[in-house]
Amino acid sequence: MTTDWEKQLGRRATAVDRAKEALDADIAAARLDGHSFREIGSWANVNHERARTICIRINGDSHTRVEREPAPE
Repeated sequence: MTTDWEKQLGRRATAVDRAKEALDADIAAARLDGHSFREIGSWANVNHERARTICIRINGDSHTRVEREPAPE
């Protein structure tokens, strides 16, 4: 049996891309839940500045959910 490397590698690359997108989404969600960039970076095995960049790209800013809430009047 011969492996169709083009198809196999294409599927693997697609799976890796999806996993990276899921990781980025989880990083952004963890920040919204109030975790620090250093915590998130450590957990996700990325630099804390990379975690910040991901959050800004996905969430639109680097704030937590609590920080986004309007101040009481």
